[in-house]
Amino acid sequence: MQREFWTAEYWRLALVLFGGIVGGSITGLWLVSFVIVLLVYIGWLLFKLRELHHWLEKGSKSSLVPDSSGIWEQINYHIQKTQKLSVHRKRKTGKVLKRFQGIITSLPYATVVLTGNNEIDWANKNSAKLLKLDLKKDRGQRIENLIRRPDVHKLLDKNKEKEIEISSPYDEQKKLALQLIPIQGDLKLLIARDISERVHLQQMRKNFIANASHELRTPLTVIAGYLEIMRNEEQLPEHLQTAVKAASEQSARMQNIIEDLLTLSRLENSELNAKQTQPLDITRIVINLCHDEKTITDNSHPINLDQLDASIQLNGEEAEIISLCQNLIHNAVRYTPDGTEINVIWEKLHNGSARFSVIDRGEGIPLEHLSHLTERFYRVDKGRSQDSGGTGLGLAIVQHIAQRHNASLSIDSEVGKGSKFEVIFPADRIINTSR
Repeated sequence: MQREFWTAEYWRLALVLFGGIVGGSITGLWLVSFVIVLLVYIGWLLFKLRELHHWLEKGSKSSLVPDSSGIWEQINYHIQKTQKLSVHRKRKTGKVLKRFQGIITSLPYATVVLTGNNEIDWANKNSAKLLKLDLKKDRGQRIENLIRRPDVHKLLDKNKEKEIEISSPYDEQKKLALQLIPIQGDLKLLIARDISERVHLQQMRKNFIANASHELRTPLTVIAGYLEIMRNEEQLPEHLQTAVKAASEQSARMQNIIEDLLTLSRLENSELNAKQTQPLDITRIVINLCHDEKTITDNSHPINLDQLDASIQLNGEEAEIISLCQNLIHNAVRYTPDGTEINVIWEKLHNGSARFSVIDRGEGIPLEHLSHLTERFYRVDKGRSQDSGGTGLGLAIVQHIAQRHNASLSIDSEVGKGSKFEVIFPADRIINTSR
């Protein structure tokens, strides 16, 4: 079919050449004859282009298609076909957009579509309730100008899918969870959820644990004291000695759990301020902890301390950092077979931050447990953990201490090869004493 359209054009060109030949034969002016015939042909082409231009200007309506033949008819056909496909795509895109807006509008969360410059492009009705946004008035405004929170600025700058919790800019009693989700191109979704009830329940749980721990500490101390007196009593009948010893050990274990719960409660309900921090010699702290560990537990683990960099110190709260190091070292000793080597490392990284690592050669931890290790009372092997006297709160305490010092805890383990626990402290907390 397409060949037929070009055949018509070839015939037109042949007709032009024939006209030039006839004109030249009659007049004897060959050049003038060919120029006149070509000018007529070019004029006809310009006329067809003008018709096409006017047709396109008027919207390419089917009723106004210019009369054409040959390749011009094919051009008009393809333009109409492309236009119909474009209209079909626009309708389809419009339906998808309406469906998308309908879904977002019906979400129980505040949802805001942001441009690459964090300007508001669209928002659903719930955004007016939670964020007090008026789309008619606020469209085109930068979201950080309306929600003035440092955490929101950081979330938008990083432009990563992450969730933060803030107080509502219009009601300090209301807590919001904000999540940024990058979508097509430079567009992104800012989703806000009201989590006030969840935060309230969490606070109630924390208060209950703290109050219960305080209330239990005194009677447990009394019970532990009486049990200690009974264990030291020479006239205690032999058939009661085993029971008293077991009760005394469980009492001591309960006291450890309560102390750890109180520590967690304090860490959760207070903030670390600059007055509490001081330069800490981590190398000295680790050496003392490892010495105490060997003295108290009488273990046979060789602990390698060759990679402790004494030239760097940490600006932190002493008791908390000691607790962090002690928990990681003690866990490595407690949960690995005797005779396996443990490496304790304190080193400076290339970006100025510093890393504290405890690496063991134990049995390792299955992958499915790694993300749960910092949860309270979570145990990989319940029987082994209880036999070793652990409270199940050590890594939860480590996690909270790390967060209070703007540090991050990472855990890597492989079954049969061992585990590595790392805490990376930011550069602004590191002091280089070698300068």
